[in-house]
Amino acid sequence: MPADYDFVIIGYSETGIYAALEAARKRARVALVEQNCQPKISRGTVLSQFAKSIKKIDRSFFDSDTKLNLNAVNRYTDAIAQSHEEFYDRARLEALGIEFIAGSGEFCRKPQTGFTVKGRILRSRSYLIATEYTPIVSEMVSASGVEFLTPNSVITKIPESIVIIGDDAIGVEFAQLYSRLGAQVTMLIRQPHLLSMADLETASLVQSALEAEGIRVINALHIREIRQNGDRKVIEIENYAIETDELLIAAGWQQNVSNLNLQALEIDSPIQLNDRLQTNHPRVYWITHPVQPIARYQTNIVLKNLSFLPIYKVDYDRVVQSVATDPEFAWIGLTETQAIRRYRRDVMILRLPFNTLMQSQITGATTGVFKLIVRRNGQILGAHIVGERATELIHLMSIAMSENLKVQFFDRFSYASPAFSEIFRNAAHEYRKLQRNDFLQDLQESYFAWQRNRTNSI
Repeated sequence: MPADYDFVIIGYSETGIYAALEAARKRARVALVEQNCQPKISRGTVLSQFAKSIKKIDRSFFDSDTKLNLNAVNRYTDAIAQSHEEFYDRARLEALGIEFIAGSGEFCRKPQTGFTVKGRILRSRSYLIATEYTPIVSEMVSASGVEFLTPNSVITKIPESIVIIGDDAIGVEFAQLYSRLGAQVTMLIRQPHLLSMADLETASLVQSALEAEGIRVINALHIREIRQNGDRKVIEIENYAIETDELLIAAGWQQNVSNLNLQALEIDSPIQLNDRLQTNHPRVYWITHPVQPIARYQTNIVLKNLSFLPIYKVDYDRVVQSVATDPEFAWIGLTETQAIRRYRRDVMILRLPFNTLMQSQITGATTGVFKLIVRRNGQILGAHIVGERATELIHLMSIAMSENLKVQFFDRFSYASPAFSEIFRNAAHEYRKLQRNDFLQDLQESYFAWQRNRTNSI
């Protein structure tokens, strides 16, 4: 029996909607199943921006006693979310040819393979799981009975102290936000340093900036107990305890797929994916990452495999990642450790401080570094930027890596001045300096001498 759709997307989430829109643009026949999902912008995404400019924020957000007016901030956040959701209007999706199916369903094998919603079987060439994510909360925390916050919680008050468990990127952003709102912030992490998925040197610079603002970062491999003590919460770690007013859990995200009846297609738990993002059932794909840049990259790989032959594989070395701290932190490609492990001595590290830029001096944003990892022939392996406009600057590195441009090509571009982007030209100059060719330099010097003598003789 022929399929009714090219693509059935399970989850009316931000990722699911993006997948539906991209598939519709390719003229695919698409169905989008609601599956108890509602597209919403992360409150943390909006609030983290306040951490970067809290001292410059519009005075309308403050009461007369200069305290932050949280009601105004929450109204502002809700307005942004409402405006953002207009792009996900169901009528707009249906106008593009996307069939929206309300309700939730599950996979079925009989009488035919498909996805059943309210008794209707959706037959498709392929299925994409793109349901929403919820914060991961350990059993110890949930069983303790202690009230806690997550990145999705609405901020209703500014506590005097707060402990954040986990070093998920959004937890790092909330740490700086609460610190700048006046709270004493302590982060409990399992890794040796914050943002362990990033380059050690640049991540350490971000951690140092946070610690300079008074944020405590403690390595806590084992949390023994969490309990309530009056109005305060007590977290016991190894040989001492920490008391706090509030507790925020930022230990990652999980996707709820338990109600999809994956067993009907013999998809076992835990779900295993290949490098094409297929489950062990080749017609079922799964978007596995809660961070939108990575989720959208995964979606694009899936759509390529469905539009042509399934030959495209994920390569996370080409995906931009960022953290909205102050200074900003963004990166793409290999870390220094990964590059040396893969290419050994064929690796060069270029470090360009922001304080050499005229624009940094003018704006006062002198804290930052541009760390570029290249091979000796100039091939770019990774870029890690800490500093003002890092989340914008990193896109030029993404383009360069996508087009296989080498670092020496940055010297050919035209730059506005003063501008933070001039640091790319500085990188090209630094590369040429480290790649100094004495023979060519001697030849150039001899040429200039010959020209000077020739001029004198005319």
